[in-house]
Amino acid sequence: MSAARWNRARTLLVQPKTHAAVFRPVAIRTPIQHHLGRTTAVAATVRTQDRWRPWMMASVATAGVLSWQLSQSLVESESQAKPDAVVIDEDSKVAFPLTIPSEDGSPARLLGLGVRKITFLKVQVYVAGLYAKASDLDDHNSRFRALPEVQKFQRTDAASSDTAFRAIVQNPIELVLRIVPVRNTNGPHLRDGFTRNLTQAAKQQKLNDIENEDAMKGIIEFKNLFPKGKINAGQAMLFKKSPDGSMSIELDGEVLGSTRNTWLIESFFLGYLQGDNPISGKARDSIAQGIQDLLLQ
Repeated sequence: MSAARWNRARTLLVQPKTHAAVFRPVAIRTPIQHHLGRTTAVAATVRTQDRWRPWMMASVATAGVLSWQLSQSLVESESQAKPDAVVIDEDSKVAFPLTIPSEDGSPARLLGLGVRKITFLKVQVYVAGLYAKASDLDDHNSRFRALPEVQKFQRTDAASSDTAFRAIVQNPIELVLRIVPVRNTNGPHLRDGFTRNLTQAAKQQKLNDIENEDAMKGIIEFKNLFPKGKINAGQAMLFKKSPDGSMSIELDGEVLGSTRNTWLIESFFLGYLQGDNPISGKARDSIAQGIQDLLLQ
């Protein structure tokens, strides 16, 4: 080899190497078929994307489900936050819930309500509403609906309605009388009004000595259940007649006590339901209409 050719070969050997361009796949708008190497690289990239596509789709689906569940939870929360339906007493404008919880937590439904007034002054004292378990009202075979006296109920017939009301109160049927003062009052004031009505009922019933003694014991026991403090307008006092034969008194959810005096419980409820001089004629008429409407369903 000549010296010139040897020098040229040595120059090429020591010349720094140039780095080949590295292919980095980019978004492809049109298929490339003229370059095998680049086509192979693009195909490999596409295969890689295909391999991850199911995972990407699953992630998107999961996100969608979670978003739907969240929206549903918000809708349910908003619906639960909405207040229950209420019924407004036309005279006092006091609102009563259409349903309240019964002993077992199931709904008790409002049958009727009306205001109690002091007759000679026409002053509104409180609103009374009667509730019964919704299941008793809706089930035709329940203790309430199956009573023969109830099936023969006629709102416009005093004898028929009085007989039905007495049967409802005397049978083991859960009832709730809800009392809401129209103006600020106190426990002794409400207590004295209730006991006057009960004492008057005992006189009208012409009880014998034993029965009268039992009635007086019941009234005294009843009086001792009332609070001594203030009761504000709008506070709810519940008188709950249980199927076990007892009646408890609650004020704003707090149980004040209970009694098992049968005469007292029956006389207390019948004072609002009897046709002859009821404690609240408006409440009695409304409750009677509620039962009549129920039987027509």
